[in-house]
Amino acid sequence: MEQIIKSLKPVALLVAGAVIFVLGTAFLVASDATLPSSLGASSDLAQAGRWLQFLGGACALGAVCVAGWEMVLRSEWAAGAEVAAAALGTLLFAIGLLASAASNGSSAAAAVTIAVGVGIWALLVLTRAARASLAEQRPANGATRTVIPGMHGDRGRQADLWLAAALGLFVLAIGYGFTSAAGSRGPGIAAGLLQAVGVAVLAGAVASARSRGMLRSRPVPGALTGLALLAVSFLAAAIVAGFAFSTLTALGAGLAAVTAIELAGVAALGLAAWTRVHELYR
Repeated sequence: MEQIIKSLKPVALLVAGAVIFVLGTAFLVASDATLPSSLGASSDLAQAGRWLQFLGGACALGAVCVAGWEMVLRSEWAAGAEVAAAALGTLLFAIGLLASAASNGSSAAAAVTIAVGVGIWALLVLTRAARASLAEQRPANGATRTVIPGMHGDRGRQADLWLAAALGLFVLAIGYGFTSAAGSRGPGIAAGLLQAVGVAVLAGAVASARSRGMLRSRPVPGALTGLALLAVSFLAAAIVAGFAFSTLTALGAGLAAVTAIELAGVAALGLAAWTRVHELYR
């Protein structure tokens, strides 16, 4: 029982972070909705939402660190090194959220820091793709194929899925980099489109793994739904960035719609993580 509780700690922290991040996103939706009526209230709600999102990111960082520490205690050094790299990316992601909250959303460095963090995740996934490719090229009599964590069995090739996921994360990171200049119409459109493409490619990799029978756990459909909604929200952000709104009411409605879709996507991912907690407990 003690071992089960220890294994649940990182996932529980991740779920807590998702809940807090969802709450922060809800504050941002309220901020966009109140933009036409009160600029002061809208600014206050947005600031509260950014701080809540940072707390959510801090919980995610804690989850990764706890998972890494458990691997160190079990002397799983290779896995621990991977988690350490993931922790570095998550740390930069949390620092970016902190910079955004501290600057009331005006810091261009915040978006760049988040982009670097996502880029580190992409590099980590790319190393997994390389390892899987090498394993798949070994002679059949001596091969030990790399199996993706959370996947069941050894069915088909996996290197292409890891490579697609890495590509999606790289494109997402580039998109986040463009948001540092999203006050202009061109960079705003480019940021939204790149982020939408990156998340769509990532969702495609997960869907392909599920269709091959590699992913069969209950949270997978919820995770796919969340990724799809996030892709739609980024695409909607690109569309909103391309319009020249003549009134604050129209601008507030457009921004609220984008953030509401993002809220639904993050909530779906959080629900998938919670479902995973139930699976581990059972």
